[in-house]
Amino acid sequence: MILTPFIALTLAFGAGAIVAAIVIPILIGWQRRLAVGQQIYEDGPASHAGKAGTPTMGGIAFVLAAIAGALIAPAYVGAKAWALPVVCLVIASAAIGFADDYLKVTGRRALGLRARAKFALLLIVAIAFVAWASTQRVFAAQWFSGIVVLPQWLWWFLGVCAIVGAANAVNLTDGLDGLAAGTALAPLSLFSFLFVDTLPAAVLGACASFLYYNRHPARIFMGDTGSLALGALLGGLAIEYNFLLILPIAGLVFVLEALSVIIQVVSFKSTGKRVFKMTPLHHHFELSGWPEGRVTGVFIAASFCAVLVTFGLLLFAPGAQN
Repeated sequence: MILTPFIALTLAFGAGAIVAAIVIPILIGWQRRLAVGQQIYEDGPASHAGKAGTPTMGGIAFVLAAIAGALIAPAYVGAKAWALPVVCLVIASAAIGFADDYLKVTGRRALGLRARAKFALLLIVAIAFVAWASTQRVFAAQWFSGIVVLPQWLWWFLGVCAIVGAANAVNLTDGLDGLAAGTALAPLSLFSFLFVDTLPAAVLGACASFLYYNRHPARIFMGDTGSLALGALLGGLAIEYNFLLILPIAGLVFVLEALSVIIQVVSFKSTGKRVFKMTPLHHHFELSGWPEGRVTGVFIAASFCAVLVTFGLLLFAPGAQN
């Protein structure tokens, strides 16, 4: 059977949604029986204390969905050759997050892997993927006016930053019910439909199913298992499709979340003053009186706006190439 692009993407989205719909209730039931779940940081908003004990590691569904999407990828799709390496990237990043989640759950404390250890492991995974990708790609990146040739060292640097940066940015964004998965919908849609790629389409379906259980009040969290997997996937796709310069625009919400933390730390260490009431950025709006649902809704809308602007510029900019 020859799959048309529409059928391939529909099958992938459906497969991802079904995988998540099966796996997530199993994860919830397993953790409920063991009476384990998410541990809440003491320095977080006081309103989050009630979230303690909520089942976590829902991101396992994203990994399984990515595998399903890779298997569905038709032979004529250019992404076929990249499917296995990208899936390996997602699995490796999710494994790092799983180790962190497992230590938190079994230790019944909010501290898992040390930050330096987690960063070092992500860095190793990113370098390994970029090293492989360098044998498949010219050292260039898409811009709105066309392809930009980059020095090899800069391409390597941007590639590693795309994976490590996106993984950490999504991880920081995962602080409210439905926030990280919701804001990931738009960039996953962009990669799925712009490039007819079944792998992000399957993860998109998994995110849609996950949001049913993760909407406020959340019955499960994705954990670092999910946030690191999603971020690494976005970084890997940016490398695959020469979107290293465009990813920060399409993923603007994630960038702003990460920047808010950097600005806060720099400001406090240099002046002793805080720019935001609390970071990441979504906590600032929470402490400013916004209900959790409003913060999540506005951030998701902003994510879709960023992707629509990105798509429009790619489509209509003079000399633009897809």
